Amino acid sequence: MGRWIMILKLIYGFMAQAYGQEIYPSHSKHQLQLIVSHTQIHSRLDASGDRKWQSLPSWGLNYNFQLSNKWKIGFHNDIIVEDFQVASIGRNESEVLDRRYPIASALVFSRKLGRHFQLLLGLGGEFAESQSFLLLRGGVEYGYHFNENWELITNLTNDFKWNAYNSWAIGLGVTRMIQ
Repeated sequence: MGRWIMILKLIYGFMAQAYGQEIYPSHSKHQLQLIVSHTQIHSRLDASGDRKWQSLPSWGLNYNFQLSNKWKIGFHNDIIVEDFQVASIGRNESEVLDRRYPIASALVFSRKLGRHFQLLLGLGGEFAESQSFLLLRGGVEYGYHFNENWELITNLTNDFKWNAYNSWAIGLGVTRMIQ
């Protein structure tokens, strides 16, 4: 019995040491992310005017500043690289919105949850030729450091655009840590 307790203490000590280590080097306060993603829109209209679920290609370019070991603030930018029409979910549900390469930008706060996951919450806008909309962004991100200065990331974000439409995106990208 004493031997099993000793083995469990060793395993616990090893895990506590491994998870207690700082994930980001203390000198890496700045981070740049490049993400390729697909934005999902349920209320997209097809050629006949019917609502349809659509996956549209998009890119993300994000900057984050490390405030502490757990908190970051960032400027997150996405562009859908396609034109599309979407039915409004705002005051006038019969309104059709033409979106031409919309760019969504948001000021985002991130909170680390353990070693790899973090929650995202931010406020910003989606901008296009026809109209711009206020948006609220929420999401979750998973990061895996494969080098001291590089991280592989995947994320899932949801953008709620007031008086417009909702979209969510799933992406894969890289983060470069900068001193």
